[in-house]
Amino acid sequence: MKEYYKMFKELFPYINREEGKHFEIICNENNEFFEEKTEDGKLVGFAIVNKNTILLLIVDKSYRNQGIGTKLLDKCEQSIISKGYDKVILGVGFDYLMPGVPTSEKYTNSCHENLDSLVNDNASSFFEKKGYHHSWGECNCFDMKMSLIKFVKNENSIGDIINGINYRWATINDLEGIIECSDDACQYQDEKFSKYYRNEKLYDESNNQRVLVAVKDNKIVGTLIISIETEGKDLGCVGCTCVSFKETHQGIGTNMVRLGTKYLKDIGLNNASLSYTYTGLDKLYGDSGYEISTYYFMGEKRLKK
Repeated sequence: MKEYYKMFKELFPYINREEGKHFEIICNENNEFFEEKTEDGKLVGFAIVNKNTILLLIVDKSYRNQGIGTKLLDKCEQSIISKGYDKVILGVGFDYLMPGVPTSEKYTNSCHENLDSLVNDNASSFFEKKGYHHSWGECNCFDMKMSLIKFVKNENSIGDIINGINYRWATINDLEGIIECSDDACQYQDEKFSKYYRNEKLYDESNNQRVLVAVKDNKIVGTLIISIETEGKDLGCVGCTCVSFKETHQGIGTNMVRLGTKYLKDIGLNNASLSYTYTGLDKLYGDSGYEISTYYFMGEKRLKK
C-alpha cells in the first residue's frame, strides 16, 4: 500500500485532501488492485477499483505511451463487468482520491483560472478515446488555490456586522439552524452539505476546523467551514459554502469567504485552497482571490457485458 501511496503523491503533488485520507482510501478493504511491473519487479503502473468505480489509474511518466494504461483499464472494466455492473465511474465512489481525472480541459466558460504547471489534458484525452464522456455536461468541476500574500480583502473580520448581518463563529447551540440553512441552500442539488455540518467537533473552539455563520434577525442564513492545515502544512481551506435560498444575491457568500480567508491569513498561513467545486462558484471564490488550479474530467462509460 505504501508503494501505491508514494507513487500517487509523486505524480499528483497538487492534489490536497485531509491528511491521511488518501492512504486510508487506498487501504479500503473492498478495493481491488491491478498492477503492471517490469521484468525486474519495478512497479510502473497500477489501478484501484471499488465496486464500479475506478478510484485511480496511473502509469509512471517514464513508461507511458507503451500500452500499460490500456492494459490496466481493460482489467478494471472486465472486473466491473464481472460484478454485474453496466457502468464505470472515474473518481468518486464510496469516497475519492480525486473527484475525477485531472485535466486542463474545461467544458464551459470559466473565470479566475491559473492552472498548475503539472496539469494537462493527457489523461482525460486517454479516457475519451476509450469511450468515456464528461458526465457533468456543460459544467466544470475544479479545485481553486491562492497565495494569501496576495489576499487584500481586509476590510472586516469575523465578529463584525456587515449590512445588518452578523458574521461569527458557530457554537453547538447553532446546529439546528445550521442544518436548516444548509439543507435550504442545497435543496436543488443532489448532495446536501448538512451531512458535513453535523460533525460536533466543528463547534469546539480548539478544533482545527470550525464553522462561520451569517446571522440575520437571529436566524442563520449562511454557513462556511474553515479548516487549518487539515489538507497540508501551511495550507488553510474554506468550503461547503451555503446561503439560504431567499437570502442569495446579497453578498453573504462572498463576505463569508473573504472573512474566512482573512482569518487564515491573520493566523499566519501562506496558502489557501478549496476543492471539488463547480461552475458558478469560480466567480464567488474568485472575487476573494482564489484561482482555478485544475479541472476534472468527471468520466463515465456504459459497458457492454
